[in-house]
Amino acid sequence: MGCGMGVVKYLLFIFNFIFVLCGLAILVIGVIVQIGKNNYSEHLNEITSNLTFPAITLIVIGSIIFVIAFLGCCGAIRESHCMIVTFACLLLTILIIQVAVAIFVFVAANNAGEIDFGKEYRTNVFDRYKNGNEEDKEIVNTIQEALQCCGVDSAKDFGGQPIPGSCCGKKESNCDLSNAYTKGCASAIEDFFKHSLTVLGGIAIGIAVAELIGIIFALCLANSIKNAERRGYSV
Repeated sequence: MGCGMGVVKYLLFIFNFIFVLCGLAILVIGVIVQIGKNNYSEHLNEITSNLTFPAITLIVIGSIIFVIAFLGCCGAIRESHCMIVTFACLLLTILIIQVAVAIFVFVAANNAGEIDFGKEYRTNVFDRYKNGNEEDKEIVNTIQEALQCCGVDSAKDFGGQPIPGSCCGKKESNCDLSNAYTKGCASAIEDFFKHSLTVLGGIAIGIAVAELIGIIFALCLANSIKNAERRGYSV
């Protein structure tokens, strides 16, 4: 094996080490999105259902990538042609799936305008809050604190009821109309939804580019190992 392929060998090892971290990152992001989706799925089912596929897919892909990266590390260090080719084939499969996921989330983000966020939020969450359900009050307060929004379209949606402190970033005391967040939660949820999908798609595409580089390195190294074996060199 020449000096150039020796460099490729160690680059492939380093790449796979980084790839292990990428796999963990994908796994963690998928888990975070899935947990967040589950927290609000009962109340915003139509909105959160679009996050189910990408979140679960990222969890599965992150776990698989972790295992594949270990295979790539071993193949590079041991200079095993079989292990490296297997690694490249598996990585190519993951790359194709990730690109498909990225396309899906970008399409879902683009089609977000078809969802009536105001109607969904008002019917499934806000109206229940006004009826005095404590669990739904907690959901509304959590959303308003996290997204810094108030009401469906504005604080005026509370009508004659006291405006909760969550509309001003407070925990307990009520909020004054002049100090309440001006942005409604319907538009805040829509922005968050689109942003989440865009981030998921961007991460999938970014890591897919890194995977493509890894596949090229792996195939080059595998070819060099095969040539060295044919020539009778010790590899």
